[in-house]
Amino acid sequence: MPTPAAPANQSGIVPGRWRKLTIIGIPLFADNNEVSVLSTLAPVIIAALALPLQALGLLVSLAKGISIVAGPMWAVIARKTNRKMAFGFASVMTGLGTAACGLTQNYAQLVIAWSLTAVFVAAALPIVSEITMDLFDEKSRGRANGYTWGAVSLIGSIAGPLTGQLANVEDGWRYGFFIWGAITVLAGLVLMAFFKDPGLGASEPTTNMMTAEQKAGNSKLTWAKTRQLLAIPTFVVMLLQRILSGHLLIASFGIVFLVKTYGFNTAVAAVILLPFGLSYVAGTIIGGAVTDALHVRNPRFGRIRVLQFAQFGFGIAAIIGTQFNWGSIWVFAVFWALMGFMQGLNPGVNRPIVAAVVPPEMRGAAFALMLSVFEALGFVIFNLLAGFLGETIGLTAVMFWIPGVLMLVNGAFCTILYRTYPRDTHRLETLLQTRAGQTAGAQ
Repeated sequence: MPTPAAPANQSGIVPGRWRKLTIIGIPLFADNNEVSVLSTLAPVIIAALALPLQALGLLVSLAKGISIVAGPMWAVIARKTNRKMAFGFASVMTGLGTAACGLTQNYAQLVIAWSLTAVFVAAALPIVSEITMDLFDEKSRGRANGYTWGAVSLIGSIAGPLTGQLANVEDGWRYGFFIWGAITVLAGLVLMAFFKDPGLGASEPTTNMMTAEQKAGNSKLTWAKTRQLLAIPTFVVMLLQRILSGHLLIASFGIVFLVKTYGFNTAVAAVILLPFGLSYVAGTIIGGAVTDALHVRNPRFGRIRVLQFAQFGFGIAAIIGTQFNWGSIWVFAVFWALMGFMQGLNPGVNRPIVAAVVPPEMRGAAFALMLSVFEALGFVIFNLLAGFLGETIGLTAVMFWIPGVLMLVNGAFCTILYRTYPRDTHRLETLLQTRAGQTAGAQ
């Protein structure tokens, strides 16, 4: 059954929106945590299967590479069938695949199980991002995205150090995959049983003024509409900005970096996940609220300023935090907390920026391109580089250039948005008002 059109709703406030957001947020966390299991327990997995350092980069890059194809595929499947059932099915299959990773006996088997799991993991970002935009209106999207990713990080920040303790258990990494596989399956079943899709464009008053026929026509996802996305300058800038997101390397290589560069054992190094995650939560909550407030006060530039602050702040914290041996894991934890806060600002600002310039019926494709393709492309490039360059020039140099210097470049690049964003938001507002006028004239 195709994604339903939203019921008439002139206010743009979707009933029960926070409860619905919570339900889709549970499998989003579970889907994302199998990567945390791999990254947190990477040192013991590498030792158990006799793998080189490049293996970690190859595995995480492989998953993201698969999402470049699978992410848009799931966006299309969800739109043409049923968003709830597509996401629920993908979550259940993700859980089964994650558990299968714990059964692998060699690198080849791990690659196969990890690759199959990645196909289903790719459904989460585009589907959840689109539904979130349908649940919340323009004034509250920053908070909604901030709270979602804050909750995901909060649970992960608690689970991360606990997962790290499995390094002290024989074959503990296998138990990590089994546990999160089971949790993910359960989350997918809860989603399919209790979530009710708000419908495409449910939070847009102008969209809700349309007839059922007009909504159906606008909701059709075609290649022509997808190509239209690339004609939106702000969206193109946001795509390129995601490729430059070197901060993603901290999540996949942070533990290995501390173990190999500064001599901490895996269980101790995993301690930094807690302050990183808690600060990420603070960043999402504070960032979402501040972004919404600045947007109300300055709709033209408020969001852009938050986005730039996040990129510059992360780059500075990464350079200072990784280039010196601070001795104590708790000093490193302070810098990881700063990086977590800066990274936490992003979900509450980049998704609302995209939603403000892309028509409702094209947002699923937009988020698939931004998160599943371009962000994944950057992730693949940086993790492959980190794996291979880590063996030659060292992980310290890798951390200097990718999470550090590149993020400063990212912040400078975002300056282009000061020119494109006001024009593109005005175009979308005009389009939606035109649609509303056509609807009123036809009645």
